[in-house]
Amino acid sequence: MANAKTLEKLLDLRDREKQTAQKDYQLSVERFEDVASQMYFLLKKKEDAEAAYRQEVSASVSISVLSSHSDYIAKLKAKIESLQTAVGNARKEMEAKQDTLSAAYIETKKFERMIERNKEKQHAVLKAEESKQMDEISTVQFNKSRDW
Repeated sequence: MANAKTLEKLLDLRDREKQTAQKDYQLSVERFEDVASQMYFLLKKKEDAEAAYRQEVSASVSISVLSSHSDYIAKLKAKIESLQTAVGNARKEMEAKQDTLSAAYIETKKFERMIERNKEKQHAVLKAEESKQMDEISTVQFNKSRDW
């Protein structure tokens, strides 16, 4: 089994990888939130434009105004469709970064557990040596007391 110093160095490496993965994940969450909020505002604009269009239709406004309003709504729909793919891509990226982060957490935990087990084994070996030395001292003392 690897010694404690090697495991500590590997744990430090895995911890740095975990921190990097955490930063990457946080950035991907921020990108996703940014794109999703842009889409939300466009959807809100489209909803408001459609409501205004319905009012104009019922108020018998000129055809040119209705046509320009209809074109505006069509442009909003096109922007929303392009943003939907961007939101999907941002979500996929965020989920991939989350998987990477989870894997980094698992790897860090593995090394922490290995170090813990290594220390437990070293402690058990020390205890056994101490016990053996105590037994030897007791035996020597007993033998000395019998010789008198």
